[in-house]
Parts: sequence; C-alpha cells; structure tokens
Amino acid sequence: MRAVFVFTALLAACPALAQDPDPELGRELAEQYCTNCHDIEADGQMKQYPPSFAAIAVFRSSEQIMSRIQFPPFHVSMPQMSLVLDASNVEDLTAYIVGLER
Repeated sequence: MRAVFVFTALLAACPALAQDPDPELGRELAEQYCTNCHDIEADGQMKQYPPSFAAIAVFRSSEQIMSRIQFPPFHVSMPQMSLVLDASNVEDLTAYIVGLER
C-alpha cells in the first residue's frame, strides 16, 4: 500500500518538474528553421503571407501557434515541424513568438 502512495505522489510531482518554455531557445530555433520564409523580428513588417512572427503574435493564441507549428494547414507550404521539433521545442518557439506581441 505504501508503494502505491509513493508512486502516486511521484506521478503528481511530474508536472512540477516540467521546465518553463525558453524564448531564447525559441529564437535560436526560429533562426535555424523559420527565416527562409518568415520575418522573425519583433519590428518586422506585419505581412500576411507568409505571416511575420510579429503578425502571428498579434492575431493568434498560443494554442493556435503551437498547433500550426506542429500541424500546418494543408493549403500552406510550411513543413510539418513536428517531424523536426519535439514538444518542448515547439513550446520554446511559441514562447518566442508570443513574446513579440506589440
């Protein structure tokens, strides 16, 4: 019985061990994977296609950004980044983009 309690307590602590997203790492990922198409700077032009990160930060929620990074709509030419980035990297990249909101 005690083992079950300890195991349950360890499972409950797991989310607390998760690290916060790192916007600086997100910027590095953006420089590596996104600059061929997107303007990734905070003062970038607010262009529509492909959208600048500044525009994405204004018009999309964090959840929408993460979803589109991992699984872009079929009608766009953006690669499916979930094949390249793990969930933690997607959170880092999203944190960088969201931090650009003016």
